[in-house]
Amino acid sequence: MSELAFLLLLFGLPAAVGFYMARRRGKNPFLWGVISGIFPFFLVVLHMQHKPLDKKNTP
Repeated sequence: MSELAFLLLLFGLPAAVGFYMARRRGKNPFLWGVISGIFPFFLVVLHMQHKPLDKKNTP
């Protein structure tokens, strides 16, 4: 999979879904699109921080 497709799936798809849902509910679609697009990045960062890098040394 190319890097652009991965970035679009990771950030673009949740942003588009957040934008669409906010628009249907009468909320600010730009704000919810940005929040929904950034949220997966923080999930990836949290996953990487709590993931052991070397499984040989883990108990």
